[in-house]
Amino acid sequence: MAAPAPASPAAESPRMAAGKRQLMDAAVRLLARQQGAEALSLRELAREAGLNHNTFYRHFENLTALETALMDEFTQRLREGTSRARADVSAHPSVVHRVVGWLFDFAAAHREPFLVAYRTLHGPPSEGRERLNACLDELRRDMLREQREMGLLPPGPDEVWLRVLGVYGRAVYGLVVRFLEDPRQREALLAESAELLAIIVTGTRAIHPT
Repeated sequence: MAAPAPASPAAESPRMAAGKRQLMDAAVRLLARQQGAEALSLRELAREAGLNHNTFYRHFENLTALETALMDEFTQRLREGTSRARADVSAHPSVVHRVVGWLFDFAAAHREPFLVAYRTLHGPPSEGRERLNACLDELRRDMLREQREMGLLPPGPDEVWLRVLGVYGRAVYGLVVRFLEDPRQREALLAESAELLAIIVTGTRAIHPT
C-alpha cells in the first residue's frame, strides 16, 4: 500500500507543523549519535520524536525526503548567517575573522545539526549529500558576488575563485570541528583560517596571474 503524500507546507496546521518539527529535531539527535542516515529506522525515529510511526507520512514521503529537508534547513541558516556576517564587518577589521568567528558561534549553538551536515558532506553518496553540495555551491556564489562587490578578491575568472572558495570552505569546516572539540583554540584557529586563505589566494594568483 502506497504511503499517503505529505501535506504541502501551505496546508499545514500548527499541529502538523509541530509534528514535522518534532520529527526533524528527533532525526538530528539520532543522526548526531549515528554514522549515517542509512542506519536510521522509521520506528526508532518515531519513538525518539514521541509520535506514532504512521504520523511520519503526513509530513515526509520517505526518510530520504526527511534527510533532504534537514540539509535544506541547515544550509539556509548557514547561507543567511554568513551573508549577514560578511555584510557586518564593523565588529572586526578582518572579514575572515568575522565570518569564521560567526561559523564557530553558529556551530556551537547548533552542534548536532552541524555535525550531521559535516558527516553527510564527507559520507557515502546520498541525495542528502547531493542537496548539501548544491546548497554549498550556492553559498560559494553568494560569497564570490559579495566579495567582488566589497573589493576583497583579486581580479580573475569567476570559475577559478569559485574553486578557491570551495577548497577554503571545506578547510574551514574542518577548523570548526576542531573548535567544537576544544573551544579554547578559538583565537589560534581564527589565525589559522586567515593564514590558510592568504596561502590559497597567493598560490592561485601565482598559477593564474592577471
